[in-house]
Amino acid sequence: MKRFLFLIGFLVMLLSACAGSAKNPPPHQEPVPWPTGPWDNPFPQIKGQETKFTLTDTQQALFDAYSKDFNFDISLLKGVSPMDVAHVFIECGIEGYWEGEYNLFYFDTKTVAKEEYKSEYEQDIATRDLRSRRAYADILLPFLKDGTFIDDGNGSGHIEFNSYENTADYEGLAAVKSKMHFKQVNGIWMIDQNNMFDTE
Repeated sequence: MKRFLFLIGFLVMLLSACAGSAKNPPPHQEPVPWPTGPWDNPFPQIKGQETKFTLTDTQQALFDAYSKDFNFDISLLKGVSPMDVAHVFIECGIEGYWEGEYNLFYFDTKTVAKEEYKSEYEQDIATRDLRSRRAYADILLPFLKDGTFIDDGNGSGHIEFNSYENTADYEGLAAVKSKMHFKQVNGIWMIDQNNMFDTE
């Protein structure tokens, strides 16, 4: 009888937990309201250069498939080159698709909860115009497409590319060599969240 009561109690607890998680499912991407009206670009173009972060037709097709209906199914990127994954990832950030970014993260030592990442995104767009993300990519990541992927072994690798680094709140920029780091998981090159970018 005691064992029977224990099982009943356990089932009640299990059902309560399931009901609680159904009430509070993990956050999911919603349509992004695009800002309108006047905008003062905080990331002006570099003098004498017209730089743009762009996707190839293949990368655009991958981004469209990955972001369709806000599903962000990373299995669509299995076997895709790190360069193409990088461009899909960055375009997600530009468009405000925080879940698209999050799903492509590889967490090594420090894990960031989905709720925390969404909260950080919301804080960012509450204080900074979403349009600044593309302007930022246009000056700091336009040469990513010309970078070289280097396999570091053990399922790790990085793209080396030319970029710029702010010297004083983006009032000055210096040319640098940047690295974007990846980890391969189940045939998918994911972004190393704990060591995403570094510069030489």
